[in-house]
Amino acid sequence: MRCVLLVLSITACSSGGGDAVDATPVIDIDNGSCGDQLNFTGELVDWDSSTASFCGVNNAQLDGGGAMDNTAPNGRFEMCIPRSGVTNVTITPPATPSGCTGQPGTYAIPAIGVANSATILAGGFWSGRIFTSARQATLATGVTFDPAKAHVIVHVDGAARGVAIAATHATAQAYSGTAWAAGESGKDVYFPNVDVPPNGSTALSVVGGAIGTGSIPLQPGKITMVTVFAR
Repeated sequence: MRCVLLVLSITACSSGGGDAVDATPVIDIDNGSCGDQLNFTGELVDWDSSTASFCGVNNAQLDGGGAMDNTAPNGRFEMCIPRSGVTNVTITPPATPSGCTGQPGTYAIPAIGVANSATILAGGFWSGRIFTSARQATLATGVTFDPAKAHVIVHVDGAARGVAIAATHATAQAYSGTAWAAGESGKDVYFPNVDVPPNGSTALSVVGGAIGTGSIPLQPGKITMVTVFAR
């Protein structure tokens, strides 16, 4: 019996010089039943949630891109959004008290979840954090929470990175995985009391670069939640 060896060659087009590739690879994500739209999935967790003491936010409502979903008890959600560009998802916290041990009270501050199609298609996992009214008083040492200003939290999917926004803000806080402390480098970085410019947005940047940076929205009295993909 003779054996036939079939070799499949896959190539990419180059620009004609060196090893540069002129096509961006498309990540094959599970698009569920979204058809020509994009499957946006992720999690909304408590401000101090960690691997050792995980706590999802249950029954928060997400609304954007013509779709709506409520978070499960572990904070997970899934919805279909436009396949290109950025969709700003309105996040309404649940009216019920937090189920997290040691964090009494309800989640009172609404949020804007930035769903960047480039981040999703690259394989970035979206994660947002939200605090209770009781936790609000101790978010940042020496900083009094100002409900009349905007607030930004950036999740870095990948190694911890330095994060910055152009708008003026109070002392940034970074999460180590067990505690928050002053700093602008981490996997979760919080910018409190952000001044909202006339155009209602600010520029987000990450040291070393990341997918999902650029202009992000700001609204007084809301937390802007962004995930960047840095690998």
